Amino acid sequence: MTLPDGYVWAATAGLVVVVLATRNAFTVLPARLQPRGAAERALRFAPLAALVALTVPDAFTVALAPDGGWAAAWADGRLPAAVATVVVARLARSPFPGLAAGVATLLAFGGPG
Repeated sequence: MTLPDGYVWAATAGLVVVVLATRNAFTVLPARLQPRGAAERALRFAPLAALVALTVPDAFTVALAPDGGWAAAWADGRLPAAVATVVVARLARSPFPGLAAGVATLLAFGGPG
């Protein structure tokens, strides 16, 4: 099933609005409604948690495949890229250097597959 271009652009624009609204909601809330304590500390790790949630399942698809294995997963490039992403993002305390390290590692391995 293919969608007309207008629907794709409308969906993309809608997602951009939702992401911007949710990411910036805490900056426009009054101080009394700002998260405090454990919630505030947990929100600091949300970008890294999202990165892990996106990269790790894809990285393990080759390792868990019936004809795969751990050696095949490391040779595929996705698992080393995921490890590099998480390690660099954790050390840098920012997801962006982690993303760059993951992409560089994936490209160095020649991409998936």
